[in-house]
Amino acid sequence: MHRIDQIELISDGNIFHFKSANSFINYFSKIKIGVFVLICLFTLGSWLDISGIWCELPFMIHQLPEGWRLPSILSAVSQFAQTGPFIYLLIRYFFPTRVDNVKVIYMILIFGAVSSFLLAFFWNKSVVVHEEKRSIYLYILHFTLSLLDGMSTLTFLPYVGEYFAKEYIIPNYIGESFSSLVPATLALIQGFQDEDCSISDQNKTSTLPRTPYKAKYSVFVYFLLIFLLLLISIAAFSYLNFSNYAKRARKNRFSWVSAEFSLNDETVDDSSQRDKEMKQKRNIKEKEMEIRFLFILTVMVTFVYYGFLPGLMSYSTIPYSNKFFHLSITLSSILLPLSIILSIFSYEVSIQRICLESVAPFILSFYIYLVSVLSPCPPFVNNKYNLGGYLIVFCWIITSLMFMRIRCLIAAKLEKYGKNILLKLGCFTIIGQVFGGLTTYFMVEYLRLFIDRPKCAPIDFCY
Repeated sequence: MHRIDQIELISDGNIFHFKSANSFINYFSKIKIGVFVLICLFTLGSWLDISGIWCELPFMIHQLPEGWRLPSILSAVSQFAQTGPFIYLLIRYFFPTRVDNVKVIYMILIFGAVSSFLLAFFWNKSVVVHEEKRSIYLYILHFTLSLLDGMSTLTFLPYVGEYFAKEYIIPNYIGESFSSLVPATLALIQGFQDEDCSISDQNKTSTLPRTPYKAKYSVFVYFLLIFLLLLISIAAFSYLNFSNYAKRARKNRFSWVSAEFSLNDETVDDSSQRDKEMKQKRNIKEKEMEIRFLFILTVMVTFVYYGFLPGLMSYSTIPYSNKFFHLSITLSSILLPLSIILSIFSYEVSIQRICLESVAPFILSFYIYLVSVLSPCPPFVNNKYNLGGYLIVFCWIITSLMFMRIRCLIAAKLEKYGKNILLKLGCFTIIGQVFGGLTTYFMVEYLRLFIDRPKCAPIDFCY
């Protein structure tokens, strides 16, 4: 039995132990802190704007005509926007020499900043479509941002993986997680609000007594802050891409070439040694099976967390009050970098460990789905200690942290196979979230499997 401070960081391909202090020091001895920070600031712009929209939903959902259906609609809009990344892949395939990854990243960041600026002015503008009010401007800007952020999945990680060592994959995901933490922190400072309901004796039924919360700043100011943060991300990428300091930290790009062909080119010098040849073939098959399995797991993770669950956010949390809707979004986003930072201690693990760590978030995801199905009267909804509300917040936080960590572990394991494998990883990420988001949209909009509570419903509505 080892003491915790005596366990050493050792990887034999299957088992990975870590020493908390030494592994941390060993990791930072391999990188430049400045480049680490620049990559974090650069990848901060990956999902910053979309995360900002979701973090503002507790304010927006009661002011826009879609109501509780808004998360599933926005999730579906996001999935339709994923056609953009696939078009990008086709262009990259047929015209590989004309695609400059750096220029594409600049386009993503600049257009994202402009769209966030416009969002501040048009988020609450609605248009009548087929005798029903729709937030068309919000849809269009959300579509644009989803398209751009989806392309960041195919460009940011391959850029980092191509130019920098695998240790810099960690700050890539830290920055991506900060793209949720920062807007969530701004939303937490901003506060939350419930429906404006007063006590009424109409029909001798009392409604939920709530007082409208005065936010510290408006949704308009919030999106302007997101715009300024994207400008910082653009500046960080420019310095990362053009400064001599960052260029000195780059790895030999030709090492990727040998890695990409290693699955097919592994041979032994002595062709007469058939046992070694057979061993090499078995190794190749094992690596191919490992890659396929990790792709399948990626699809499952992104289907559930990035596609299916976001559309159920309102149905799983608002029945307990808007406070828990707000806390589920903000706290899960704020704590997200924690899972990535902890991954520094164990960013190379076995397939078995990845599978084991995947069990808990999938179970909690099922509970979130169950609560959504039972909405607007889910378990513990009238508990005087708000047990149900805190439990659902806990579920959202743990699923968020664990699924992000699993994505990080998968990427770190696949990095050794080259940038094309990481590009495919981005493709499978998009495939999973597209099918997940469209599934939720179909269940909410057409099957009507989820029910929202009437506005200012009576206190005894669920008795």
